[in-house]
Amino acid sequence: MMSTFMIYALIVSMAITAAAIAVERTLRLWRREARFVWGGAMAISIAVPVLSVAQSLGWMPPLSDTADLPAMLVTPLGAVIPTVAGRNGGPRLLDAVATIVWLVASLGLATRFIIAWRSLARRRREWRAAVIDGQPLLVSPDAGPAVIGFRRPAIVVPEWVLELDASLRRLVLCHEREHVDKGDPRLLLGAVAAAVVAPWNPMLWYQLHRLRSSMELDCDLRVLRAHPETRRYGSLLLAVAQRADRGGLLAPALTESNSLLTQRIVAMRPSTPRHRITRSVAMASVAGLLTIVACELEAPADPAREPIAAAPKPTFVPAGAPMFEFQVESPATPLPGGQTPRYPEELRKAGIEGEVLTSFIVGPDGRVDVGSFKVMKSTHREFTDAVARALPDMRFKPATVGGKAVRQLIQQPFSFALQK
Repeated sequence: MMSTFMIYALIVSMAITAAAIAVERTLRLWRREARFVWGGAMAISIAVPVLSVAQSLGWMPPLSDTADLPAMLVTPLGAVIPTVAGRNGGPRLLDAVATIVWLVASLGLATRFIIAWRSLARRRREWRAAVIDGQPLLVSPDAGPAVIGFRRPAIVVPEWVLELDASLRRLVLCHEREHVDKGDPRLLLGAVAAAVVAPWNPMLWYQLHRLRSSMELDCDLRVLRAHPETRRYGSLLLAVAQRADRGGLLAPALTESNSLLTQRIVAMRPSTPRHRITRSVAMASVAGLLTIVACELEAPADPAREPIAAAPKPTFVPAGAPMFEFQVESPATPLPGGQTPRYPEELRKAGIEGEVLTSFIVGPDGRVDVGSFKVMKSTHREFTDAVARALPDMRFKPATVGGKAVRQLIQQPFSFALQK
């Protein structure tokens, strides 16, 4: 079950990731913020698999029905799970190993981030507090520019930032202030926690990377709206990229990876893309379709869990119509000592055994309606003929409903076996 769940969660998060890419690109076409897209993608990538598995195990009622979704959308993805994991959800040994590796990896990463957080807290006590340009902050020898802390986020800048001219220093502080005002440290903490919960899922780590990138791009947009100094801001990013001490996974910083720097500078260009509306509609449609597929994809069921049969609903049958076994109180049964098919002599001599599976209607008088006789399975034609010849003389105890005999359609096997 565990290995099957991991494959299912990976497929869901892949669809959510593709949808989030489409949504982010749509927003960037209109120069809008998009960090909430990746925060939501991580939340959905965790929540949908957990909720779906809880529904499949019967822990909670289903939230939706996939009947209205075209089968061509759900089936190709759903078929991957049993194909990869095996018909019964994979060997139990594989599930045990996957669970142990999962727990060890999560505990190891959690320990690593706790140690990093404590190390950062120790360094923080060594930095001096200052008020620069009316902004309270911490000044370090070389750490920053960045925002540290989650409950009480604080801006930290290195000593060399104080040597910048007033306009550049104002841009640095404005950028970090935007991180604090928008709650980026807490959002980043939740995203890191989600990745630690499922460290085996590469899509979550990719979503975390895109979230950090979106945070910086969004801050750039807000800073340039307040201070439309594109050329100076681009020069500042280049200068900070050469000297900054990046805050790692636990701190939003003015500069992230160098690979993001080019993307941020290109995003500052005030240009209007061609066919913006058409591209936006196309990408929004793709994102919506992928999100529906991810949410409606059926979770794997636990093979060890026996299905619980629902209580039968009242069935209304026209008068005189044959009933099925689930519709009657007492089903039709053969009377002891009644007529049975004779074993064909030629097959007996040849030592041939077999069986015939039939269906027919037993009337209220206990007699067989010969016209309803059908053969569902037979190992030899002569066995079938023997059953057909015996049917008119067979007698049954008729089925009853409310104490009244009724017609019932039954399936009756006949076995032909030689005594050893």
